Amino acid sequence: MRWPLVAVLKTAARPAAVPCARQHARQVLGGWGVPREVIEDAELLAAELIGNAVTATEVLGQAGPVALRLLANRERLVIEAWDCHPDVPQPRVAADDDEDGRGLAIVAGLSRRWGTRRLSAHVKAVWAELLLPAGTHQSEKGKGHA
Repeated sequence: MRWPLVAVLKTAARPAAVPCARQHARQVLGGWGVPREVIEDAELLAAELIGNAVTATEVLGQAGPVALRLLANRERLVIEAWDCHPDVPQPRVAADDDEDGRGLAIVAGLSRRWGTRRLSAHVKAVWAELLLPAGTHQSEKGKGHA
């Protein structure tokens, strides 16, 4: 087997991208043999990261693309969301009655670590990493871009 495994979902920055990201993560990771408990966390991370990417893109007044990228090797899974907003997201403390503002706190709580990186002058990635249990079997069935 060759490593790492990679899958990408590109979509318009619309609210429907969030359930699409969850479903994509569930199907791809299931095909890679990732354990169910890791898939559940990865689905939530994918939804939060893509939701933030959609919001960031909408702030710019664009319907431009966002992307979800999943990368796995024998030890870890990285979930990335790409958008074209120039600013790095900043965690904030949400009040009890706030309807949003908890996304990055959820990402930080579920992941081993998370961060951002610039892919180009106009595209950034926000990523989260999960550790895979020892002995996780991953097939090449999911290899490549989905």
